[in-house]
Amino acid sequence: MLDKQVNEGEIMGVKLLNLILMLPLVPCVLAIGVVPASVSHASGMGDTESTSDGGGVITAHASYEFTTVSSGGGDGGGGSGVTSSSVATVSVPPTCYYKPDKTGAEAVKYLQGESAYVKNMKKEKYRGLDRYPGAESHKDDTSGMWYSIHCNVKYMHYGPDGTVSGGRNQKDKDSDEAKEVEAFYSANPEDNIWVPAGGSPPPPFVSGVRLAKAVWEAVKIPAPTVGTNPKVGSQGATLVGMDTWVWATGETPTSVKATATAGSTSVTVTAGSSGLQLSAPDGKASCTGFGIAWHSGMSEGSSPCTISFNRSSAHLGGTTPLTIKVAYSASYSGSDGSSGTLPAITATSTVNLPVAEVQTLTTNHNNPRQN
Repeated sequence: MLDKQVNEGEIMGVKLLNLILMLPLVPCVLAIGVVPASVSHASGMGDTESTSDGGGVITAHASYEFTTVSSGGGDGGGGSGVTSSSVATVSVPPTCYYKPDKTGAEAVKYLQGESAYVKNMKKEKYRGLDRYPGAESHKDDTSGMWYSIHCNVKYMHYGPDGTVSGGRNQKDKDSDEAKEVEAFYSANPEDNIWVPAGGSPPPPFVSGVRLAKAVWEAVKIPAPTVGTNPKVGSQGATLVGMDTWVWATGETPTSVKATATAGSTSVTVTAGSSGLQLSAPDGKASCTGFGIAWHSGMSEGSSPCTISFNRSSAHLGGTTPLTIKVAYSASYSGSDGSSGTLPAITATSTVNLPVAEVQTLTTNHNNPRQN
């Protein structure tokens, strides 16, 4: 049995177990029943690796632009708008990357040990012997480095012919990570590559969709701010039974744009909102867009965003909490041809608004908005 050639296709199931039992002095360790976080395709065996070794994290700098309503309130759609910006650093763990393995001298020493083992076991071939193609030409090099592919084992599947595809089951095969495995192997068919001193291996690949998700999850959208009218008395109260005008002020974004680049992949995320969403105890809201700022002389009923209260805030301790929400629907496009939608993000704030009965605050016949 031991005279039979051992190759990748044969090291499976019972044959693998027999090989382990009969070769107690094999200079490597096979872990059974352990699912590693990542796997080295070069060795064909599970190899748990930290992602903090320099190749396991992709860092991208994301730039965000917020187009807000014009100062003093919008015209129902954001006015002329002003733009503010921010930046953030996002990290995406790559599904596959090249990890430092051995120097030229270390690789040759390793292969010599493998060769001695093969000779001792009367084997003509062993799959490890071609692990470092052309290793002899770098046998004295202690500065250059062999790099080997490491991938998240969850998203890898080996075919009978040794080819690699993404995912062990249908759910994993359909994942973004599985598609990255296939894309990485398509661009980098060599399991092990030689990199001279001072050089760099091919960069990890991150797909447009995963980069876009990371960029969108890292966004910090400013909370909405609003103006209201009427403002009666020293507390600036609104009145029961009267439409309270509500409009977004200059800090409230109407749209968001984010861009980022990681390796060869760039993405653009754009998000917009249909406007303010209002809610409050004892209140009934009717709001389209971002509202219109009230100015003297404006006619009643001309605001697209109002809330009307049927009870004062006396029973609530003197103020009524007005909740303002702005939901942003996002889509993305990537340089790798990817595109799609992203989960909506909602920014929320609360304004404590005094609501009073009109007879307790004014006895004249003027428009309360002008008081």
